[in-house]
Amino acid sequence: MERLTKPLSELKHLINLCLRQEPGCHDCQLRAVCVHRPDHTGCNWSAEVDFPERSEADAMRHWRQARRVLMMVRAQYNVGTAAQA
Repeated sequence: MERLTKPLSELKHLINLCLRQEPGCHDCQLRAVCVHRPDHTGCNWSAEVDFPERSEADAMRHWRQARRVLMMVRAQYNVGTAAQA
């Protein structure tokens, strides 16, 4: 499947929207999006998320859901080349 390209700002908005819709991830915060050369899957970005208002144990319980959201978005979108400049 070919990935769609989005400007970095739109991609961040999309990631946040998807995280808010995932049960257990409503308070998950997108910490960083790193744009890089395409990896082995063809995706040219990665992201870090955090649950700053939760204990470590509680955050770890919902980290899998957040990771699943990120993997789904990574499979569908790349950052457009104009956004990388």
